[in-house]
Amino acid sequence: MGEFDGHRAVVTGASSGIGAALARRLAASGAAVVLVARRREKLDEVRAAILAETAGAAVEVVSCDLATAEGPASLVAEATAGGARVTILVNNAGVGLYGKFREQRWEDQQRLLQLNVVAVTELTRRFTEHMLAHGEPSYVLNVSSTAAFQATPGFAVYGPSKSYVRDFSEALAFELRKTNVQVSCLCPGATVTEFSDVAGQVLNDRAHKFMLSAEQVAKVGVKAMRKGRVNVVSGGLNKTNAFMTRLFPRRVTAWAADFAMRKVVSERGEGEAPSPPDGGEG
Repeated sequence: MGEFDGHRAVVTGASSGIGAALARRLAASGAAVVLVARRREKLDEVRAAILAETAGAAVEVVSCDLATAEGPASLVAEATAGGARVTILVNNAGVGLYGKFREQRWEDQQRLLQLNVVAVTELTRRFTEHMLAHGEPSYVLNVSSTAAFQATPGFAVYGPSKSYVRDFSEALAFELRKTNVQVSCLCPGATVTEFSDVAGQVLNDRAHKFMLSAEQVAKVGVKAMRKGRVNVVSGGLNKTNAFMTRLFPRRVTAWAADFAMRKVVSERGEGEAPSPPDGGEG
């Protein structure tokens, strides 16, 4: 018997990286999973991998662009069609944008905010109402980032979007603490995914020495969700860094974040606009 037998999980940004790893782990734990992203062919690959790994797994695929105004509502409608019940929501879809704020295109910044902030909020609102209505034990796992703990030059829009996710999750967890819905927030640090490439970063060899795998991060996230932990950082070094931000003035932590970033990043044209991804936090 799996610990999530009988549950049905919607996982956004599930075409690669942390999202795909979370979906695989939930399926292995007994949950039926609904994989959500823009790239249908990538979702089909993840679905095939899950079916090969987990005998009897139930896997659905929904191709949806959550960075559009109508995306979140259409996903909720499809995931709950015919009276289907969703008991786990994983808000993993997100995009990064690296470079100087004034050199980035507003269209890319706007898309980032729509996906990282607005879509997360709307999906959480719609699915928690659904979960509260059916009354079964339910979970929301929002994926933030260690960038939520301090201002990071070069990530002037991305970092605050993840601070929002963290603070939003903590507030909602408190509000729903006496209901059937538990809310958790996972804050990964640097992870081996597509995130950096899509965000416009080229990481050097020094950066890769400290990166966790998507599977390691997913293990931490699912465990935290099951235990009802409100906020969890993956990786010992990341936990230490997040804790250290509490001890120094924010101006100092911004300087430290900028210094650290310059040590691990080989820039490829600050402000260069990458193609928007399906999501998957790095």
